[in-house]
Parts: sequence; structure tokens; C-alpha cells
Amino acid sequence: MQDMVVEHDGVSLAATYSPAGKTAVVALHGAGEGTRNYLLYRHLHELLPAAGIGVVTFDRRGDGASTGDASRGRFEVQAQDALAVLEAVDAERVGLWGFSQGGWIAPLAAAESDRVAFVVGVASTGVTPSEQMMYATAQQLERAGYGAAVVRRALGLRRAYEDHVHGRSPGREEELAAELRAAMDEPWWLLAFLPPIPLDAEGCRLWIEEMDFDPRPVFAQVRVPALLFYGEDDAWTPVEPSVAAWREARGDAADIVVIPEASHELTLLDGTIAPEYVRKLVDWLRSRAG
Repeated sequence: MQDMVVEHDGVSLAATYSPAGKTAVVALHGAGEGTRNYLLYRHLHELLPAAGIGVVTFDRRGDGASTGDASRGRFEVQAQDALAVLEAVDAERVGLWGFSQGGWIAPLAAAESDRVAFVVGVASTGVTPSEQMMYATAQQLERAGYGAAVVRRALGLRRAYEDHVHGRSPGREEELAAELRAAMDEPWWLLAFLPPIPLDAEGCRLWIEEMDFDPRPVFAQVRVPALLFYGEDDAWTPVEPSVAAWREARGDAADIVVIPEASHELTLLDGTIAPEYVRKLVDWLRSRAG
């Protein structure tokens, strides 16, 4: 494993490279995992070089040892950073592997550059972040043991917040603020994944930029081989709509694997990474490497 620093757009992106063969993958981050020490990133370094595939992981802009303002949720910035890291890799063929939010960034970058040789997505969500978080909020509440009434209240609060952000409920800011204050006293509040107060104009603009991102047109612009993995027991990504989005965009040109009993991270109930993911990933990448 080699340390790298990629200079790009006035920032320094700190990376780790495990070179192997003529093909490599650059790993892209989930929303909450902006550094190189996450389980799935470490697993790539452990698994792929032995199969003749190089691996690059890096700290997201503004996280870990990388400089710059935080880029979580700034999809275009992340795509450009991904391409900068890809260009710095000394390999003939370099593709992008993206987890969760990275499953949006990898197709976005591939649609913008013909240097991307292939795309691998783990929980590449096929709906907007707003739609995803409605699903995820309900799932997290239900799995935490809360009943239907709590789920309805939390989702109603999310809808009210979306109305506020999009200007669909003018003059209702004080009422929304009171509803948020009341919800903050509830034991389920953190599972609503909402800011504690209404946003100002700039906050609304940034919310819309992130949460209204539609990945479906982006998927349709990807013209390189694509492999998508989903865990059947995913509590963050709605699997069926995501599979349908990729099928509509790419038809049978996209290889899609749904793994029974696997989670969002493709781990099984005992915490291990699903063997089916390991086998398919290695075989597929080897076929891309010739």
C-alpha cells in the first residue's frame, strides 16, 4: 500500500493505493463514511490486489487528511474529485466503485468522462435523496420498535419540512418550528433525520441541491459496464425501485445482484461480508481486466 496526495482544484486529497496489474478501482464514499478506514474500503484493499486488481481509497474533501470544505452532499464536487483521483492512478483501466451515496457519484463521474472504464455500485439508490430518506426514516423507526403512529408523525414532519424548503407553505415557519421543538422531546427524534429549526434561504437552496438530485437520468448516461449490488435487507436504500431505475436506464447491460439476507453494507446477520458479493465482484472485475 502506497500513500498518495492528489492535488486538485486547490485542495489536497489524501489517498492510499494498492497497485496490482493493469486495472484498478477508485472507491467512493457513502454519506457518513468520508475517510479511508471504513470496513468496505479496507476490504477492497484486502481482497482485490490478490486478484490482480489495484485499489485506491481516499479521504473525501474536507474529511480526514484531505483539505478543503466538506463535500458531503455536494455531488458534482465529489464527482470531479473522483475523476482527479482516477486520473492520478497508474493503471491502464480504472473504474469507480461507489457505496451508497458513492453509488450516485460513480455514475455521475462516468457520465462526464470517458476515462472511467467501468462502474460498480453497492446500494446505488435509484430514487432522489428525499425519497430515500422517507424510506430510511420509516425503516429505522420500525426496526427500532416504534409503531405506525410514530412513523406517520415522523414522515408527516419530513413532508412538512420539504414543503417549507420548497416554499410550498409560506407563513408557516413558526408553526413548523413549534412542531420541531415538540418532536425534539420525543425518544425517536434522532431517527427523523431533520434539522432542529427551519432553514434560511441559503439552507433551503443547499437542501434542494442535495435532496432533489435525481439519479435516474444520470444512470441512463452511463455507457460503460456496470455492476450493481443490493442487500435484500437494506434499511437505507429501497431496493426494488433502485433495481427498476437501473433496468430502465440500462436494461440487461447492467449486471444486478440482489443478495438475500444482506444489509445495506452487504453484511450478513453475523456481521461478515456476503460471500456472494466477494465472488461476483472478483469474477466481474477479472473479466473487465481481460
